[in-house]
Amino acid sequence: MAKNDTPPVEQVEVQPTKLSLSEFCTRLSETVSRPELLGAFEHVERRAGRLKDTEAGYRGRFDAFVNTPV
Repeated sequence: MAKNDTPPVEQVEVQPTKLSLSEFCTRLSETVSRPELLGAFEHVERRAGRLKDTEAGYRGRFDAFVNTPV
């Protein structure tokens, strides 16, 4: 039986890419048709200093923001 000469494949962890806040809001505006809500979310995120994060991070905070009472 021949020996397998191919080296083992290394597992590489893929880091989620980070988006700018503006880019996330622009992408979100394609599915959410409430510009006031998007503007308010962007304002809150800017004041908190969260200008770059993963899409999942922004999405989780946006979903919580939508359900926050005024």
